[in-house]
Amino acid sequence: MVRVELKREVVEKNLIRQNCSKKELADRIGVSRSYLSAICHGRVEPSAAMRQRFLEYFNCSFDDLFVIREGEPCRAI
Repeated sequence: MVRVELKREVVEKNLIRQNCSKKELADRIGVSRSYLSAICHGRVEPSAAMRQRFLEYFNCSFDDLFVIREGEPCRAI
C-alpha cells in the first residue's frame, strides 16, 4: 500500500519564514487545527484536494512538500 505524507519539517520551516502559526495556517487553508495536526503527524493522509491547498499556499512542488511511502495506509479524510 502506498500513502502520501506531509513533510512536517518543511511546513514548520516555511511557517517560521512567513512568521505564521499553525493556527493561522489552518485558518488560511480552511481546516481545523486538529485536522492539520493529524496531517502533520502522519495520522491522516491528506486527500488530493487537501494536498493541492498546501501546494498553493506554500507555492512549491509536490516533492518539496510531500513524500510517498510504502506501508500501512493511514486514514484519509
